[in-house]
Amino acid sequence: MKVDMPYGKGFVTANIPDENLIEVVYPNEIKAEKSPEYYIKNALSNPMGALPIKKQAKKGMKVAIVVDDYTRPCPTWEMMPHVIDELNNQGIKEDDITIIFATGTHREVKHEEAERLIGNYANEIEYISNNCKGNDFTYIGTTSRGTDVKIKNAFLEANLKILLGDVEIHYFAGYGGGRKSVLPGISHYSTIQHNYTKNFFHPMSKPGVLDGNPMYENMTEAARLAKPDFCLNVVQNARHEIVGAFSGDFDLVLRKGASLIDKMYKIKVKEKADIVVTSADGSPHDVNLYQAYKAIHLALNVVKDNGIIILAAECPDGHGSQPYYEWMKKYKTKEEIEKELSKEFVPGGHKAFYHLKALDKAKIFMISDMDKKMLESIFRLNVFESIDEAINEALIEKGKDAKILVIPRGTTTLVI
Repeated sequence: MKVDMPYGKGFVTANIPDENLIEVVYPNEIKAEKSPEYYIKNALSNPMGALPIKKQAKKGMKVAIVVDDYTRPCPTWEMMPHVIDELNNQGIKEDDITIIFATGTHREVKHEEAERLIGNYANEIEYISNNCKGNDFTYIGTTSRGTDVKIKNAFLEANLKILLGDVEIHYFAGYGGGRKSVLPGISHYSTIQHNYTKNFFHPMSKPGVLDGNPMYENMTEAARLAKPDFCLNVVQNARHEIVGAFSGDFDLVLRKGASLIDKMYKIKVKEKADIVVTSADGSPHDVNLYQAYKAIHLALNVVKDNGIIILAAECPDGHGSQPYYEWMKKYKTKEEIEKELSKEFVPGGHKAFYHLKALDKAKIFMISDMDKKMLESIFRLNVFESIDEAINEALIEKGKDAKILVIPRGTTTLVI
């Protein structure tokens, strides 16, 4: 069977021997029955647990709009015009609006990226990135788990605070979307760091779980302290078409989105595989190794112990995190990293922990545009020129009767 695996903005084709194939795991297709404009406008007109923007906005207000950065597939450019129109209709001008890219600990958004993410608003409306180690943050309270919450001043100083994003599977926060725009999105480094330190190693901090997940619960408390007035999130199918949009209170929005995500992306398979062939969903999910790793993390659910995971991920931005790189270079075992992270959590170091934990369970083969020597020496991956070459080698190692699962959209499909 020939299977197209998303890779950057294109595809690579995997040839899977029929006799070895368990199945190709695709999301449950939900087609876009309406236009993006319909879904977004309908959501804005029917918010849950909050007044519509048009009833909250008043002339002269300062408005902050938090949006996703370059590592997320959120179609902000489709959402933004409808939000801006609602604000303009209430007498709020572009000069009264600040757009904040929810970069968390990620690097700042470049101007060409901003133009791609928010269209021409990048040239018409002031925008900033979170820049989490800056001094423009204010302490607003402490969560029940002891996290001191410091939030970007540009958000706190606004009279109307709006969150835009999308809901998708997240590998330890349960789902992205909702409160994640606040923590880690527009939080200070110390707040992000403590949230991770306190909650990262908990067994319920895992994909597809909200209730009982301390990461989700702590982030939600933090977001409540920041008092966002309105949230608009969308859900996309595997073709990146909007199939749902929800607005209002950020947590109600998240839960409604998560329910739709589960219908599409939480998939059961009949058995674990000796070999899992996966891809990191293509751009922007495979912009760097830091993001693409998520496909490995979800594949661990369905690969046998001592099995092989084959990952196709372009990674044009390289590893994507200096701490991730440095910790992989410095430490040999996950136990060493866990000890260090328990003393002081370093975002990026946590990715190295997950990475080494994955390598304890399975061998990882990779097809990427990243530097081969770095992938092999620092990240301890086996690099191949093509996906078919990797499959052939995996079959040699695991035997001609080895069973294969294929997960083309590995960062968004929760296979169980």
